[in-house]
Amino acid sequence: MGAILPTIALYIPLPPPQTTLGEIRQSIAGYTHLDLGAFKLIHSGAVMKGDSFPITAHGIRAGSTIQIVGSASPIPGRRSSSISSSSGRESKVKARPTEQTTIKVIHDEMSQVRQKLLPSLQALHAALMDGAVLDKEVLKQEHTRLGEMLLQSLLRLDALSPESEWVDARKERKTAVKEVQGLLDQLDAAWKAR
Repeated sequence: MGAILPTIALYIPLPPPQTTLGEIRQSIAGYTHLDLGAFKLIHSGAVMKGDSFPITAHGIRAGSTIQIVGSASPIPGRRSSSISSSSGRESKVKARPTEQTTIKVIHDEMSQVRQKLLPSLQALHAALMDGAVLDKEVLKQEHTRLGEMLLQSLLRLDALSPESEWVDARKERKTAVKEVQGLLDQLDAAWKAR
C-alpha cells in the first residue's frame, strides 16, 4: 500500500485562451518548486500532453480543475548512489555530504528563492502598496502561497546540518536563513500595512 500524500489546492486565475499548456506547466513548477518532469497534469480524467497546444485545446475554462500528480523523482540537490548488496539486490545509500556539496545545496536553494519567489513577492508588495483594486481573495491566496513557499525554504535550509568544523557552510546557511526570514518578514509587514 502506497503512502497517502497531502492534497494542496492552488487557485490560479484563468490565463488568456491562447496560453499554452507548457506555460501552465511552467507556472505550476514555479508555484510548487517541482522540476517540469516531476509531475503530470490531468484534466477530466486524462493526462494532458502537448505543451505547445493552447489550454482551450484541452477544454480548460473558468472553474476547471487540473490535478497535479507527482512522480517518484529525486529531490534536487539530494544525491544517492546505488550499491549492490551480497544478495545482488540494489539498495540506495546516501552519499555522505561534504562541505562543498552542502554549500552547493544552500546556493541552489537561494537561487530558487531569488528566481522563482522574489519576483512574485515584489509584485505582491507593489500591488499591496499601490492600493490597486484587486480581488482580495486572489491577494490573500498569493500571500498564503508565498508565505508557505518561504517557510518550506526555511525548513529545507534547517534540514541541512553542516558539521561544526565546516565554518564556510555554517556561515552560508546562516546568511541564507536570514535572507529568507527577511523576505518572510517583508511579506508579513506589507500584508499588515495594506
